[in-house]
Amino acid sequence: MELSNKQKIINTILTIIQYLGFAIFLYLSPWKADGFILQIIELLGIVLAIWAVMIMNQSKINIAPQPLKNSVLVTNGPYSIIRHPMYASIIIAITPLIISHWDIYRFAFLMFLYLNLIFKLLFEETLLLSYFRGYKLYMKNSWRIIPGVF
Repeated sequence: MELSNKQKIINTILTIIQYLGFAIFLYLSPWKADGFILQIIELLGIVLAIWAVMIMNQSKINIAPQPLKNSVLVTNGPYSIIRHPMYASIIIAITPLIISHWDIYRFAFLMFLYLNLIFKLLFEETLLLSYFRGYKLYMKNSWRIIPGVF
């Protein structure tokens, strides 16, 4: 799948923001939430990420939203319920860190990171719709990130 120049720029910017933002957040923040419940939520996010990556190995993984040549649409495992479990895992794992180590600047930075994830997944879905014939049906049978909400 060949992207237009504009799509390539968007693809690159959204990917850089996500990974750089995530790295900065982890550098500036504790990696472990305070309190048993928040630690369990954080652990669930990590487990979801590992599960999603293991299932995604059935296809060709790409850190950018652009599908790689000969990619396969993965719709099993966590992907049977949500289309973007890796993004969901980031939200689930990081949110307890903000709750237990509250700081308005880290919160604002995290909201910026969350907005980037939303823009990235919306952009990614436009690419996936044009790449995979069955993606539109898959969208009807799954949630983006949060089952029952979004």
